[in-house]
Amino acid sequence: MIELALAFNDQDGSYSEHAAAVLASVFRNTVTMINVHILHDETLTEENQNRLAGLASSFNHQINFYPVALPVEMAEVLSGSSSLERWTSGSLYRLLLPTLVSVDKVIYLDCDILVNMDISELWDIDLNGCYLAAVRDQGIMGIPDVVASYGLNPETYFNSGVIVFELNNIRQNLNWYVEVVNFLRNFPGTTMPDQDTLNYVFGGNYLQLDERFNSFSAHHPDQDFYNKIVHFAGDVKWWDPISPSFALYEENLNMTPWRTRAVMPAVMPAVVPTVMPAVTPAKPRTFRRKTRSRRYLLIPRRSRKPSYKKRIRVTKNKQTETRNRQTETRNKQTETRNRQTETKIKQAETIVKQTERKVGQTETKNKQAESKRRKKTVRIPMDSAAVFVRQETKKTAIPRPNKKAIQPKKQSPRIVHGSRVPTPPLLNLK
Repeated sequence: MIELALAFNDQDGSYSEHAAAVLASVFRNTVTMINVHILHDETLTEENQNRLAGLASSFNHQINFYPVALPVEMAEVLSGSSSLERWTSGSLYRLLLPTLVSVDKVIYLDCDILVNMDISELWDIDLNGCYLAAVRDQGIMGIPDVVASYGLNPETYFNSGVIVFELNNIRQNLNWYVEVVNFLRNFPGTTMPDQDTLNYVFGGNYLQLDERFNSFSAHHPDQDFYNKIVHFAGDVKWWDPISPSFALYEENLNMTPWRTRAVMPAVMPAVVPTVMPAVTPAKPRTFRRKTRSRRYLLIPRRSRKPSYKKRIRVTKNKQTETRNRQTETRNKQTETRNRQTETKIKQAETIVKQTERKVGQTETKNKQAESKRRKKTVRIPMDSAAVFVRQETKKTAIPRPNKKAIQPKKQSPRIVHGSRVPTPPLLNLK
């Protein structure tokens, strides 16, 4: 018998539905009998427990439920941690498997897992004394420094979505729980408390598995899901309509009591009866939608769930609207840059005009100064037949021609010539 464990919180009832799809994918591909262990808190209703029990019995498997509350020491350590706002306390229940489940060995699966192979292949692997077996985390290359800051080795860091626990080996280490609490106390800022803690406590003695036992989804239409366990570890889960595996999720969910018309699985164990057992129909879950008057209406879940094609169309419309908004934003940014460029050009033209105006004013001032200088300069036209004598008075005056002045004197007068007039030839006055 294969021992299989799942752990989750069911605040809005959706994760019990996802867990049912995971179990359906396991049951339809595995012939060996399976004993399921569900770790949960008070959020899992009795109605959803009955649905999960009906699903297990329809495939002739067993199921057990374990109400879990975090120990006082662990709860105190995690009281100030912000990581639980994203992962919830249900992600830490796997740390308590050695104390909760009284079996020697168990396979743990997350609720975002698609099992498209016989899980007995994973169960039959011999751990050879290791604490657990897991697959190396395929997204570790993006955060090696973060992992190393917690004292972990990025080369051997494993993912906690699919784990085979050898519980007897863990119980022989009497300090395993103390080490778990100490790690959470020493590193309260860890963003993945369950995975980092498992790597810190058991990473030194674990068996690394082949990647097909925990293959991360690549989210492209041509991805191969055959004969492997696919882990939708990113933001896009396999129940999202835009996921390439959404059709597989719907196919597996149709085998569960969450569908009004149950579909028989493709691969059935030989001991399964041909008629599905009667399961008490559950009341349709409701959700709260706020109206314009700010009042809440209770609407049945089935009445609000659109068809697959409609959901795809709505998703594409939203993507188109997002692209249009982004295009409009880019156009507005381009217009703003164009306006800024035009403003800079106008400012440059204004500066050029001001410079030209200043140059013109400078040229005008130079012309005026030149004109004044020319007016102050005395130019005396010289005649070859006459000599002009400057009289030395207070004011320099230009005398009129005087014939008497031409007569020779004992002392020759001083002759003044214009600055731009050539020197006249010497005259013979005798």
